[in-house]
Amino acid sequence: MTEQSNAAPFLFRNKKPTLTSRSKSFDVTSPIADGIAIVNVEENDQFRLISANEKFLENVYVDDEQPVGSFISEIFWGENFEENQLQAHLLKSYNQKKARAFIWLLVIDGVSRSFICKIIPLQNNDGIIGNITLTTSDYDETEQLEIEVERYNYIDTLTELPNRFKFLKMLEESYGSSSQSNTSYDDPNIPEAAVLFVNINKLQTINENFGYEIGDNVLKAVANQLKDNLAENTFLARFTNDKFVIFITDEHFENIKQDAQVLAQSIHHNITNLTSITDTGIRLSLSIGIATGPASPAKLEQLMQNAHMAMRRTNDNIGNQTIIFNQDLKSQVETKLKLETEFREALKCNALELHYQPLVNLQNGVICGFEALARWNNSQRGNISPLEFIALAEEVGLIIPLGEWALNTACQQLKTWIDATPSFCNMFMAVNISSTHIIKGNIMALTRDALAKSGLEGGCLKLELTESTIMENSDIARNILLDLKTLGISLAVDDFGTGYSSLSYLSRIPADTLKIDRSFTNKIDTSDEGHNIVKVIISLAKSLGMTVIAEGIETKEQMAKLRNLGCHYGQGYLFSRPIPADRVPQFINDHPVK
Repeated sequence: MTEQSNAAPFLFRNKKPTLTSRSKSFDVTSPIADGIAIVNVEENDQFRLISANEKFLENVYVDDEQPVGSFISEIFWGENFEENQLQAHLLKSYNQKKARAFIWLLVIDGVSRSFICKIIPLQNNDGIIGNITLTTSDYDETEQLEIEVERYNYIDTLTELPNRFKFLKMLEESYGSSSQSNTSYDDPNIPEAAVLFVNINKLQTINENFGYEIGDNVLKAVANQLKDNLAENTFLARFTNDKFVIFITDEHFENIKQDAQVLAQSIHHNITNLTSITDTGIRLSLSIGIATGPASPAKLEQLMQNAHMAMRRTNDNIGNQTIIFNQDLKSQVETKLKLETEFREALKCNALELHYQPLVNLQNGVICGFEALARWNNSQRGNISPLEFIALAEEVGLIIPLGEWALNTACQQLKTWIDATPSFCNMFMAVNISSTHIIKGNIMALTRDALAKSGLEGGCLKLELTESTIMENSDIARNILLDLKTLGISLAVDDFGTGYSSLSYLSRIPADTLKIDRSFTNKIDTSDEGHNIVKVIISLAKSLGMTVIAEGIETKEQMAKLRNLGCHYGQGYLFSRPIPADRVPQFINDHPVK
């Protein structure tokens, strides 16, 4: 799109190597070889043959009845290998206002023949297509190669949609490049445009859990839904692996901002109702980012980046979401980018630290262990919420090194306490691991190395995974957890009750502990419903031979009710906030282990 510098915007960095053929280019308006016909455009997507020379009819027509004057869709063109092939290509050429060429395969008098058929729309000064020219010539290997070259360079083979390079070429052909722009942004002749970036949420998870064939089926199903959902004069392309891009202008839509939002809502609705992809029970959701603005050459690249930026701000854990770009969003992204840079530096320079929250045996008051929790005290911004920087680490691909640092540090810290103070020898350390560690990281090797480096016994370590992590990667997770159990460690299901809460998956995984989410703990002394939910979770865990830890205990009343229900362990502000490592020994002295 731009020729101003060698540095391209982030969306356009990788240029596809262009396959070329012996001739310079394929021109569908090249000299007529054999046959020619004129087609008139009529209502209801009908095309009437109004003129044809003898060679055209000799090439492709076998009936005795004169075809001139008939609709294309009603003419018997030999034994056509594909039903209504010519009609379909005419319709595409008319809708896109573009010349097309295809290989027309027919059986003429029992003999298979192939022709190059070229379709050339004829527009008047108002851009209206009244007639279309057809030309036919014998199959030629050079022209066939040219057609295949065009297809290779600009068509996505899986979805049959234009690809990213065709999309960018279309924009440049329609609106020019930024280096050619000599128009002002407020030129009333410049149409308003909208770009919609559409992302299939968690496609990689689908690929890794169900296989790439299922993932390909998902891509094709979504592509077909998008095609069916879009009106004429809307350009759709597959932009990258799991992303599609849609381009519309107010040349064909009345209110571009409103119509773009309505289009996004319609797409979400159709995807939600898309249930026939496979029998796997996959529930699809999409994230859509929208940006609107003038379709001027100088603005189009920024428009695309803004739409992409809006799409990236969605949360694929929430499901179908649409975010519309605005300047506040841009400021948030800039702030986030700066925070990312600072977080990378903090991780590199070991500027993070772990705090430790005690876990208490509710039946006898014994401190039985600690949960390691990452903390970041930014030199300029103060304490950054773990919810913020851990989510950031997940998004920018730093969760693996963050998890490795936390695991090694926590294991080494507990071993140091055990060596220094005998009262620590029966305690355990709980460390959280993310879904990324299960899907992409070698958590088995990380855990084995952390135990070996620290000298900590496996029985002193408890790894915590959220139930959503286990359920979304059920088969992979089960095998990895079984491997981890060979190290002697224990496993906990964190935030239980907030997601699937399925008895079937609990009975299949080798977990030792359920952690009741704080949202249920908070309700145990304020509502019968909260009390009953906690009671059911504890009963479920005990029936499976699992221990139970309640998070977020803040009052003595909550502690008493949990103890009466048979909950084994608890943690929360009632006992202690997370504290730095150097304060833990004194905390133990003040709260001696019985």
